[in-house]
Amino acid sequence: MKKIVLTSCGIRNDDFKSKFYQLISKEELSKSKLLFVTTAVDGEPADNRDWVAKEYSTVLELGFKESNITEYKIGDEINIDAFDVMYMLGGNTIYLLDMVRKYHFGDVIKDFINKGKIYIGSSAGSQIIGSTIELGSVYEINNVNMTDFTAIGIIDKEVVPHANKKEELVNDHNRDDLIFLYDGDGIIVN
Repeated sequence: MKKIVLTSCGIRNDDFKSKFYQLISKEELSKSKLLFVTTAVDGEPADNRDWVAKEYSTVLELGFKESNITEYKIGDEINIDAFDVMYMLGGNTIYLLDMVRKYHFGDVIKDFINKGKIYIGSSAGSQIIGSTIELGSVYEINNVNMTDFTAIGIIDKEVVPHANKKEELVNDHNRDDLIFLYDGDGIIVN
């Protein structure tokens, strides 16, 4: 069974936390090894990263033990099988997708999910799981000159985080092939 959690900015709201704890209990979380992937942050301006500490605190509040969390940058050596949960942090989606492609990390994510492990996406980490990042990319700095916005495709819809801040986009593109994520909320795909 696939266990994919898509959020705009982490698992914060109590109702959504309750749904998440049906996927994995607090007791299991406290024993789980978490791979905290921060690659997308590197694509953001240095003065726009204050939210990273807040999101890390959110992960601890869920029940992960700090000693079981490993920060990771795509491209570094790692034994992915040593982890139970992958948390793909947000940041610049275009930069993240470029790194995922460069290091064939999409295959790593697919394999991780197919082994029944939990994938949690936050913002950019949610977007790359979908079919494309095209709509969301209009809000991003494209430092890598990306022209093909095809994403990993684990989900056959485009995921658009921070929909509450993109009202015009939501109104203009309200289609069945889109998943709009609002800050503080999320969905579980299994």
